[in-house]
Amino acid sequence: MTKNFLQATDALFGAQLRNFQNKLIGLAALLGFSPEELAEAKDDSLYWDYLMDADNKVQKYAKDFKKTKKLAKDGVKSEILSGIPEPPDLGTPPHLVPSNIKLRFRQKAAKAKASPKYTTAIGTDLGIEPIHQTFDPQLGKPALKIKMNADRPILSYVKKGYQGAVVYKDTGDGYTYLGTALKSKFEDNSPLPEPGNSNIWKYKAIFIWDGKETGYWSDEITIVVKG
Repeated sequence: MTKNFLQATDALFGAQLRNFQNKLIGLAALLGFSPEELAEAKDDSLYWDYLMDADNKVQKYAKDFKKTKKLAKDGVKSEILSGIPEPPDLGTPPHLVPSNIKLRFRQKAAKAKASPKYTTAIGTDLGIEPIHQTFDPQLGKPALKIKMNADRPILSYVKKGYQGAVVYKDTGDGYTYLGTALKSKFEDNSPLPEPGNSNIWKYKAIFIWDGKETGYWSDEITIVVKG
Protein backbone atom coordinates (compact mmCIF):
# COMPACT_ATOMS: atom_id res chain seq x y z
CA MET A 1 0.00 0.00 0.00
CA THR A 2 1.28 3.46 -0.82
CA LYS A 3 1.98 5.36 2.37
CA ASN A 4 2.10 8.94 1.15
CA PHE A 5 -1.60 9.55 0.52
CA LEU A 6 -2.28 11.02 3.97
CA GLN A 7 -2.71 14.77 4.17
CA ALA A 8 0.01 16.46 6.22
CA THR A 9 -1.99 18.96 8.30
CA ASP A 10 -4.65 18.15 10.89
CA ALA A 11 -7.26 20.24 9.09
CA LEU A 12 -6.65 18.60 5.71
CA PHE A 13 -6.59 15.18 7.38
CA GLY A 14 -10.06 15.93 8.77
CA ALA A 15 -11.31 16.88 5.31
CA GLN A 16 -9.79 13.67 3.96
CA LEU A 17 -11.61 11.59 6.58
CA ARG A 18 -14.93 13.29 5.79
CA ASN A 19 -14.54 12.77 2.07
CA PHE A 20 -13.56 9.12 2.51
CA GLN A 21 -16.47 8.16 4.75
CA ASN A 22 -18.97 10.08 2.59
CA LYS A 23 -17.80 8.51 -0.68
CA LEU A 24 -17.40 5.06 0.86
CA ILE A 25 -21.16 4.89 1.51
CA GLY A 26 -21.82 4.52 -2.21
CA LEU A 27 -18.84 2.21 -2.79
CA ALA A 28 -19.12 -0.08 0.24
CA ALA A 29 -20.82 -2.97 -1.56
CA LEU A 30 -18.46 -2.76 -4.54
CA LEU A 31 -15.33 -2.76 -2.35
CA GLY A 32 -16.59 -5.19 0.30
CA PHE A 33 -17.04 -2.94 3.34
CA SER A 34 -19.49 -3.95 6.07
CA PRO A 35 -22.03 -1.63 7.75
CA GLU A 36 -19.86 -1.81 10.89
CA GLU A 37 -16.83 -0.54 8.97
CA LEU A 38 -18.89 2.29 7.50
CA ALA A 39 -20.08 3.24 10.99
CA GLU A 40 -16.50 3.15 12.27
CA ALA A 41 -15.32 5.45 9.47
CA LYS A 42 -18.12 7.89 10.26
CA ASP A 43 -17.41 7.83 14.00
CA ASP A 44 -13.70 8.46 13.39
CA SER A 45 -14.46 11.42 11.12
CA LEU A 46 -16.98 12.97 13.50
CA TYR A 47 -14.70 12.58 16.51
CA TRP A 48 -11.74 14.12 14.70
CA ASP A 49 -13.86 17.08 13.60
CA TYR A 50 -14.99 17.55 17.21
CA LEU A 51 -11.38 17.48 18.45
CA MET A 52 -10.30 20.01 15.82
CA ASP A 53 -13.14 22.39 16.72
CA ALA A 54 -12.43 22.00 20.44
CA ASP A 55 -8.70 22.52 19.88
CA ASN A 56 -9.32 25.78 18.01
CA LYS A 57 -11.60 27.04 20.78
CA VAL A 58 -9.13 26.06 23.53
CA GLN A 59 -6.21 27.73 21.74
CA LYS A 60 -8.18 30.94 21.31
CA TYR A 61 -9.17 30.81 24.98
CA ALA A 62 -5.54 30.29 26.01
CA LYS A 63 -4.48 33.28 23.92
CA ASP A 64 -7.24 35.46 25.40
CA PHE A 65 -6.39 34.29 28.92
CA LYS A 66 -2.69 35.13 28.53
CA LYS A 67 -3.64 38.55 27.20
CA THR A 68 -5.83 39.09 30.28
CA LYS A 69 -3.01 37.91 32.56
CA LYS A 70 -0.59 40.37 30.96
CA LEU A 71 -3.14 43.16 31.27
CA ALA A 72 -3.60 42.35 34.97
CA LYS A 73 0.15 42.38 35.58
CA ASP A 74 1.44 45.19 33.39
CA GLY A 75 -1.52 47.16 32.10
CA VAL A 76 -1.83 47.89 28.38
CA LYS A 77 -2.47 51.52 27.44
CA SER A 78 -6.10 52.39 28.21
CA GLU A 79 -7.48 48.83 28.29
CA ILE A 80 -9.64 48.00 31.31
CA LEU A 81 -9.40 44.69 33.13
CA SER A 82 -12.88 43.15 33.25
CA GLY A 83 -12.15 39.68 34.58
CA ILE A 84 -11.01 36.48 32.94
CA PRO A 85 -12.53 35.46 29.60
CA GLU A 86 -15.40 32.99 29.56
CA PRO A 87 -14.19 29.39 29.04
CA PRO A 88 -15.29 27.97 25.69
CA ASP A 89 -18.30 25.69 25.33
CA LEU A 90 -16.91 22.55 23.69
CA GLY A 91 -20.34 21.03 23.14
CA THR A 92 -21.28 17.39 23.55
CA PRO A 93 -18.58 14.98 22.34
CA PRO A 94 -19.67 12.50 19.70
CA HIS A 95 -19.30 8.74 20.14
CA LEU A 96 -15.90 8.00 21.71
CA VAL A 97 -13.55 6.14 19.39
CA PRO A 98 -10.39 4.13 20.16
CA SER A 99 -7.00 5.74 19.71
CA ASN A 100 -5.15 5.78 16.37
CA ILE A 101 -7.69 7.08 13.87
CA LYS A 102 -4.87 7.33 11.34
CA LEU A 103 -4.08 3.62 11.57
CA ARG A 104 -7.72 2.65 11.01
CA PHE A 105 -7.89 5.00 8.03
CA ARG A 106 -4.78 3.39 6.54
CA GLN A 107 -6.26 -0.07 7.08
CA LYS A 108 -9.50 0.87 5.32
CA ALA A 109 -7.55 2.40 2.45
CA ALA A 110 -5.51 -0.81 2.17
CA LYS A 111 -8.68 -2.89 2.12
CA ALA A 112 -10.19 -0.73 -0.61
CA LYS A 113 -7.05 -1.03 -2.73
CA ALA A 114 -6.99 -4.81 -2.25
CA SER A 115 -10.44 -5.16 -3.82
CA PRO A 116 -10.44 -6.54 -7.39
CA LYS A 117 -12.99 -3.82 -8.23
CA TYR A 118 -10.67 -1.02 -7.12
CA THR A 119 -9.42 1.46 -9.72
CA THR A 120 -7.22 4.53 -9.57
CA ALA A 121 -10.28 6.65 -10.34
CA ILE A 122 -12.08 5.19 -7.32
CA GLY A 123 -9.04 5.81 -5.14
CA THR A 124 -8.81 9.39 -6.31
CA ASP A 125 -12.50 9.88 -5.52
CA LEU A 126 -11.96 8.40 -2.04
CA GLY A 127 -8.85 10.55 -1.53
CA ILE A 128 -6.50 7.62 -0.93
CA GLU A 129 -4.29 7.82 -4.01
CA PRO A 130 -0.76 9.23 -3.59
CA ILE A 131 -0.53 13.00 -3.28
CA HIS A 132 1.48 14.38 -6.18
CA GLN A 133 2.88 17.83 -5.56
CA THR A 134 4.32 19.85 -8.42
CA PHE A 135 7.38 21.84 -7.45
CA ASP A 136 6.77 25.55 -8.04
CA PRO A 137 9.84 27.64 -7.13
CA GLN A 138 7.69 30.77 -6.93
CA LEU A 139 5.89 29.39 -3.84
CA GLY A 140 8.93 28.60 -1.70
CA LYS A 141 9.49 30.21 1.68
CA PRO A 142 12.57 29.40 3.79
CA ALA A 143 11.90 28.30 7.35
CA LEU A 144 14.86 29.81 9.17
CA LYS A 145 16.14 28.51 12.48
CA ILE A 146 18.94 29.98 14.57
CA LYS A 147 21.24 28.95 17.41
CA MET A 148 24.50 30.12 18.92
CA ASN A 149 27.78 28.27 18.57
CA ALA A 150 30.91 29.72 20.16
CA ASP A 151 29.18 33.13 20.38
CA ARG A 152 28.35 33.01 16.67
CA PRO A 153 24.82 32.83 15.20
CA ILE A 154 24.29 29.75 13.05
CA LEU A 155 21.34 29.91 10.64
CA SER A 156 19.81 26.75 9.21
CA TYR A 157 17.06 25.97 6.73
CA VAL A 158 15.88 23.17 4.44
CA LYS A 159 16.89 23.71 0.80
CA LYS A 160 13.89 21.82 -0.68
CA GLY A 161 15.49 21.51 -4.10
CA TYR A 162 16.56 25.14 -4.34
CA GLN A 163 20.14 26.20 -5.11
CA GLY A 164 20.40 27.95 -1.77
CA ALA A 165 19.16 31.08 -0.02
CA VAL A 166 20.18 34.74 0.21
CA VAL A 167 20.47 35.96 3.79
CA TYR A 168 19.80 39.55 4.86
CA LYS A 169 20.57 41.05 8.25
CA ASP A 170 19.40 44.02 10.31
CA THR A 171 21.44 45.25 13.27
CA GLY A 172 19.29 48.34 13.79
CA ASP A 173 19.65 50.32 10.57
CA GLY A 174 17.54 48.21 8.25
CA TYR A 175 18.15 45.06 6.27
CA THR A 176 21.25 44.68 4.11
CA TYR A 177 22.72 41.73 2.24
CA LEU A 178 24.74 39.42 4.49
CA GLY A 179 25.61 36.46 2.32
CA THR A 180 24.50 33.56 0.18
CA ALA A 181 23.91 30.23 1.90
CA LEU A 182 24.54 27.45 -0.61
CA LYS A 183 24.40 24.83 2.14
CA SER A 184 21.69 24.22 4.72
CA LYS A 185 23.72 25.96 7.45
CA PHE A 186 25.17 29.46 7.41
CA GLU A 187 27.43 31.07 10.03
CA ASP A 188 27.36 34.82 10.58
CA ASN A 189 30.99 35.91 10.94
CA SER A 190 30.23 39.62 11.31
CA PRO A 191 32.23 41.52 13.98
CA LEU A 192 30.69 41.01 17.42
CA PRO A 193 29.67 43.94 19.66
CA GLU A 194 32.30 45.49 21.91
CA PRO A 195 33.10 43.40 25.02
CA GLY A 196 30.41 43.89 27.64
CA ASN A 197 27.88 45.09 25.09
CA SER A 198 25.06 43.26 23.33
CA ASN A 199 22.93 43.81 20.27
CA ILE A 200 19.84 42.31 18.66
CA TRP A 201 20.55 40.85 15.24
CA LYS A 202 17.63 40.16 12.92
CA TYR A 203 17.64 37.92 9.87
CA LYS A 204 15.45 37.02 6.92
CA ALA A 205 16.13 34.99 3.81
CA ILE A 206 14.75 34.16 0.38
CA PHE A 207 15.41 31.14 -1.83
CA ILE A 208 17.60 31.11 -4.95
CA TRP A 209 16.28 29.45 -8.10
CA ASP A 210 17.94 29.70 -11.52
CA GLY A 211 20.42 32.14 -10.02
CA LYS A 212 17.75 34.62 -8.85
CA GLU A 213 15.95 35.44 -5.63
CA THR A 214 12.67 33.55 -5.87
CA GLY A 215 9.53 32.94 -3.81
CA TYR A 216 8.55 34.44 -0.47
CA TRP A 217 10.63 36.00 2.27
CA SER A 218 11.12 33.90 5.37
CA ASP A 219 9.70 35.02 8.68
CA GLU A 220 12.05 37.28 10.59
CA ILE A 221 14.13 35.67 13.31
CA THR A 222 16.14 37.47 16.00
CA ILE A 223 18.89 36.67 18.45
CA VAL A 224 20.81 38.58 21.12
CA VAL A 225 24.55 38.65 20.42
CA LYS A 226 27.04 39.58 23.13
CA GLY A 227 30.55 40.90 22.78
